[in-house]
Amino acid sequence: MKPSEIVAAVRAKDAKIIGEMADKKAEQIVKAALTVIRESVVAVEKGDLTFPMLGRFKVNEVTKGEGAEAKVVRKVTYVAAKAQVKEAPPNGKAKAKAKAEA
Repeated sequence: MKPSEIVAAVRAKDAKIIGEMADKKAEQIVKAALTVIRESVVAVEKGDLTFPMLGRFKVNEVTKGEGAEAKVVRKVTYVAAKAQVKEAPPNGKAKAKAKAEA
Protein backbone atom coordinates (compact mmCIF):
# COMPACT_ATOMS: atom_id res chain seq x y z
CA MET A 1 0.00 0.00 0.00
CA LYS A 2 1.10 3.51 -0.71
CA PRO A 3 1.06 6.07 2.14
CA SER A 4 -1.90 7.83 0.48
CA GLU A 5 -3.82 4.53 0.49
CA ILE A 6 -3.02 4.00 4.17
CA VAL A 7 -4.29 7.50 5.00
CA ALA A 8 -7.48 6.88 3.00
CA ALA A 9 -8.02 3.55 4.77
CA VAL A 10 -7.56 5.16 8.20
CA ARG A 11 -9.98 7.95 7.29
CA ALA A 12 -12.53 5.38 6.11
CA LYS A 13 -12.17 3.33 9.29
CA ASP A 14 -12.31 6.24 11.75
CA ALA A 15 -12.24 9.80 10.44
CA LYS A 16 -11.71 11.18 13.98
CA ILE A 17 -8.18 9.74 14.13
CA ILE A 18 -6.82 12.07 11.46
CA GLY A 19 -9.43 14.77 11.98
CA GLU A 20 -8.91 17.96 9.98
CA MET A 21 -5.27 17.15 9.17
CA ALA A 22 -4.39 17.62 5.52
CA ASP A 23 -3.82 14.40 3.56
CA LYS A 24 -0.26 15.46 2.65
CA LYS A 25 0.63 15.96 6.34
CA ALA A 26 -0.90 12.58 7.26
CA GLU A 27 1.07 10.95 4.42
CA GLN A 28 4.28 12.52 5.76
CA ILE A 29 3.58 11.01 9.19
CA VAL A 30 2.93 7.57 7.66
CA LYS A 31 6.13 7.81 5.57
CA ALA A 32 8.14 8.82 8.65
CA ALA A 33 6.74 5.92 10.68
CA LEU A 34 7.49 3.41 7.92
CA THR A 35 10.99 4.83 7.55
CA VAL A 36 11.64 4.36 11.28
CA ILE A 37 10.44 0.74 11.04
CA ARG A 38 12.57 0.04 7.95
CA GLU A 39 15.68 1.61 9.46
CA SER A 40 15.17 -0.35 12.69
CA VAL A 41 14.96 -3.63 10.78
CA VAL A 42 18.05 -2.79 8.73
CA ALA A 43 20.00 -1.92 11.91
CA VAL A 44 19.40 -5.33 13.53
CA GLU A 45 22.30 -7.64 12.75
CA LYS A 46 20.62 -10.83 13.93
CA GLY A 47 17.68 -11.60 16.19
CA ASP A 48 14.13 -10.42 16.71
CA LEU A 49 12.68 -6.94 16.53
CA THR A 50 9.16 -6.51 17.86
CA PHE A 51 6.75 -3.67 17.18
CA PRO A 52 3.65 -3.90 19.39
CA MET A 53 0.43 -4.15 17.35
CA LEU A 54 2.45 -4.65 14.15
CA GLY A 55 4.39 -7.84 14.74
CA ARG A 56 7.88 -9.22 14.83
CA PHE A 57 10.73 -9.18 12.36
CA LYS A 58 13.10 -12.15 12.64
CA VAL A 59 16.54 -11.44 11.19
CA ASN A 60 18.86 -14.36 10.40
CA GLU A 61 21.89 -15.07 8.28
CA VAL A 62 21.58 -18.03 5.93
CA THR A 63 24.01 -19.62 3.51
CA LYS A 64 22.92 -19.73 -0.13
CA GLY A 65 24.63 -22.05 -2.56
CA GLU A 66 27.31 -24.65 -1.96
CA GLY A 67 31.07 -24.88 -2.13
CA ALA A 68 32.87 -21.94 -3.74
CA GLU A 69 29.53 -20.35 -4.69
CA ALA A 70 28.27 -20.29 -1.09
CA LYS A 71 27.52 -16.88 0.31
CA VAL A 72 25.87 -15.67 3.48
CA VAL A 73 22.78 -13.51 3.01
CA ARG A 74 20.43 -11.77 5.38
CA LYS A 75 16.94 -13.20 5.69
CA VAL A 76 14.19 -11.10 7.26
CA THR A 77 10.92 -12.83 8.12
CA TYR A 78 7.84 -10.91 9.22
CA VAL A 79 5.43 -12.49 11.70
CA ALA A 80 2.18 -10.56 12.10
CA ALA A 81 0.97 -9.74 15.59
CA LYS A 82 -2.11 -11.57 16.77
CA ALA A 83 -5.19 -9.39 16.85
CA GLN A 84 -6.08 -8.59 20.42
CA VAL A 85 -9.70 -7.87 21.13
CA LYS A 86 -10.27 -6.35 24.54
CA GLU A 87 -13.78 -6.50 25.84
CA ALA A 88 -14.77 -4.24 28.68
CA PRO A 89 -16.28 -6.19 31.56
CA PRO A 90 -19.79 -5.07 32.45
CA ASN A 91 -19.80 -2.78 35.51
CA GLY A 92 -16.35 -3.91 36.65
CA LYS A 93 -17.68 -7.28 37.84
CA ALA A 94 -14.75 -9.14 36.29
CA LYS A 95 -12.25 -7.23 38.46
CA ALA A 96 -14.24 -7.93 41.61
CA LYS A 97 -14.53 -11.60 40.68
CA ALA A 98 -10.80 -11.85 39.95
CA LYS A 99 -9.97 -10.29 43.33
CA ALA A 100 -12.36 -12.65 45.11
CA GLU A 101 -10.71 -15.67 43.45
CA ALA A 102 -7.20 -14.53 44.40
